[in-house]
Amino acid sequence: MDWFTSYGALPVLALAARIILLGFERIVVKRLGTNVDPFAPTFLFFALGTVLLLPFVPWNLPPEQWKAMTVSFGAGIFYAAAFTCYVHSLSMGEASLVSPLYNSNVLFLALLAFLFLGEPLTITKLGGLSLLVYGASHLNPQGSFLKSVKAILTDPACRFMVLASLLIACGRVVDAHVVSAARLNIDPIAYCFVLYSVIAMYVLIALLVRRRTGDIVTLMKKRPVAATIAGGINGYSYLFLLVAMTRIDVSIAEPASMLSVLVTLVLARKAFGEQISKRLVAAAIMLVGAWLLMV
Repeated sequence: MDWFTSYGALPVLALAARIILLGFERIVVKRLGTNVDPFAPTFLFFALGTVLLLPFVPWNLPPEQWKAMTVSFGAGIFYAAAFTCYVHSLSMGEASLVSPLYNSNVLFLALLAFLFLGEPLTITKLGGLSLLVYGASHLNPQGSFLKSVKAILTDPACRFMVLASLLIACGRVVDAHVVSAARLNIDPIAYCFVLYSVIAMYVLIALLVRRRTGDIVTLMKKRPVAATIAGGINGYSYLFLLVAMTRIDVSIAEPASMLSVLVTLVLARKAFGEQISKRLVAAAIMLVGAWLLMV
């Protein structure tokens, strides 16, 4: 397929930019969150992303659309917890080990959509689920399938990333249920801005309760470049997705975005000296499985 001819140069370039940015995101987040409490970097991740999205928000939307976006207060609870786990996982584990597990959110999403949204669980999706689990077992091979899966599930960093994926899937189900019930064509940039704001607010509340708000200032002083880059990647990678989806179906754009894990693995090798040869194969198997789930 000639993508430039079929979809146009701008959407294809935007999708490529999103893949690259997401690949860099895990490296930057790992640098930002290492050896610090995960709540402060999570707050900066979304707060700075929110600020950088400001120029693109269409403020003249009708009131009913803004009202419908209150769904973000429900979904934001899941996302705030999810990305705190996400940051913590990357900060404590090897990026090449835990990053592919982020794609397991499509596994949980397929199961939750089947249970709560009535979406069918087809043979193709079951095959995708199987490939995701099989691929994950090759991230940390221990001689047998069961031992390898156990090694993943008992590794603290891996468990935090799996939990993050489950919570993200829960947030997606809340989004889908409420937004579809509203029967409104909600502007995605405005919704992303509102959702990011809500996530940052929830994490800030957690910091206030834990009396750790000073960590935000300390982290900004200690790692200003990493914090700013992480926030920029977070906001603009989503913006690039929106540009891509002007011509490319979400059923193609979203699975294609998962190719970012391959970028992360290569960067993890260069930035941290991680061994990635076997994990590249595992990531490729998981990508195929994730793609089947999105068909």
